[in-house]
Amino acid sequence: MARLLDVLREQIGLTGTKEGCGEGECGACSVIVNGELVNSCLVPVLQVAGCEIVTVEGLAEMESCTPCSRRSRKRAARNAESARPE
Repeated sequence: MARLLDVLREQIGLTGTKEGCGEGECGACSVIVNGELVNSCLVPVLQVAGCEIVTVEGLAEMESCTPCSRRSRKRAARNAESARPE
C-alpha cells in the first residue's frame, strides 16, 4: 500500500515534504492531518482518505489567508514545531 509521503510527492507533486529517515524519527516528512502532526512516511494513504492534509506548501499560503485563519495556521505550525522529536 502506498504511503502518504509517496502520494504527496510523486502523484500530487508536493515535493516540500521530504523523506529523511523513513522511520518516523526525523520529522522531515511531517504533515498536518485534521489538525494533528503526523509522519507521512508511516501513514498508509488510505488511512487519510477524506481528511484535511496540510503540507509545508499549504503553510506557505498563510500570507493570502484572512487574519483569523492566518492565526489558526500559525498556531498549528507552532504546535507542529514543538511536537517534533529532538
